[in-house]
This record gives sequence, C-alpha cells and structure tokens, in this order.
Amino acid sequence: MKHCTIILFFLISLNSFSQDSTLINSVINQLNLDKSKIKNDLIISKALPNNAKEIIIVIPEIVDEEEHYFELNSYILIVNNETGKIINTYFESSTTNNWVSDAVVLTKITIDTAPYKISEKNRAFGIRVHYYGMSKANPYSNTTISLFIKSKNTLKRILKNYDVMDYGGEWDTDCIGEFIDHKKTLIITASKTNSYYNILAKNKITKTKNYIDKNNDCDSMEKVTTMKTVLKYNGEEYIEKTLQ
Repeated sequence: MKHCTIILFFLISLNSFSQDSTLINSVINQLNLDKSKIKNDLIISKALPNNAKEIIIVIPEIVDEEEHYFELNSYILIVNNETGKIINTYFESSTTNNWVSDAVVLTKITIDTAPYKISEKNRAFGIRVHYYGMSKANPYSNTTISLFIKSKNTLKRILKNYDVMDYGGEWDTDCIGEFIDHKKTLIITASKTNSYYNILAKNKITKTKNYIDKNNDCDSMEKVTTMKTVLKYNGEEYIEKTLQ
C-alpha cells in the first residue's frame, strides 16, 4: 500500500508538472517571446489560493547574459489555468526592476500568497526575489518583496522591492568577525491610509560577534533587538514610515 501511495503521488506530481509546462509554453507564445531568451530555471508558477481557476506565473526574460552575469525583464501574470488565457499582465524592464545578477547573485524568485488583505475588496500577492553574495570574507544575502493587486486586465504594484531579509558581515574566514541579520514580518493592521490597511513591519535584528576566548576557542555572542515601522499607502504605493 505504501508503494502504491508513492507511485500515485509521483504520477499526480508528474501530471501537474506537465500541465504547468503546457500552460507556461502557451503564455510565452501569447506574449510573443523568444523562448531562447527565457531564463527557464527562474520561471515559477503558483495557484491563487482564493481562486482555483487562476494561477500566477512569472516569466523572466533575458536582456543581457554573460558568464556570472545576467539581467532580466519581468513578466508577472495571472492566467486562467483551464483555458490558458492571460487575464492580468504586469511588465517591468531590467532598468528599473533590479532583477540583475552579478557579484551578488539572483538565486531564485518565489511567489508569496499569504493573505495580504489590504482592503475589503483587494487581496495582494507577493513576489520575493532572493540574492546571495559570493564573497566568503563578506557574506551577504538579501530578500525583497513586491506586492501586486489586480487592476482590470493589468496588475498594479503597490509595494516595490521592500527588504524583508538582509544579512551581512565581515570576518577573517576563520573565526573573528561581526554579522548583522534583519528579518521582517509583515502584518496587516486594522488602521487605514487612503482606503488601504496599513502594514506593520516587525524587524528582528540579530547582531553576532565571533571572537577567540581565553581557551583559544572560537566563541560568539548575540544581541537581539526588535524595531517596528509601518507601511502606509500614499494613493499609489506603500511607503515606509517610522512609528511615532
């Protein structure tokens, strides 16, 4: 029975992958994109949890690519997963979207479908972009989120490239060094600005110091603090404000 369950799960997963691939190829054709210019390993899709017939698809289009470098245009779409028809489209060029991979590598893109209920009628979804620094002596990683809502047959971005994770530091690659890690949690509040709920950003800040102790061992100490800011909608997008 266990083996039958595993085989059934594999067949369902394979069928789902095949359906997604067909849908993505249909979307690329509808956009009249050159398939050789698509960054295939960064294509992602995810069903909308509040609408079983719709799926979010992200198509990264290569603008320039060399060894250890690329920059991408971004197509963010909502597609009917039964007909394959594009319902909502958002495009941004590489000159403004920051989808660039160089010394700091763009490692992956993910879709965030947490319940960002920003008004009674609007639920947003997020696109997270993950970066990783290649320097061993100066480690670095970063994740940003952009939020989108439907707007007729397009998508409207209401939050752009907001840092939700940022980690960096400097050390001797053996022990001694200092690091700082910011992790933000976004919480929809009950208060509003310009008809959209404010978003509370709770930032957990961890500072770590590595040192050689009296026994000549590598040890570390941490200091954790928290900071809160609020994101308020100015009529076009969310802007971060310090709490009074």
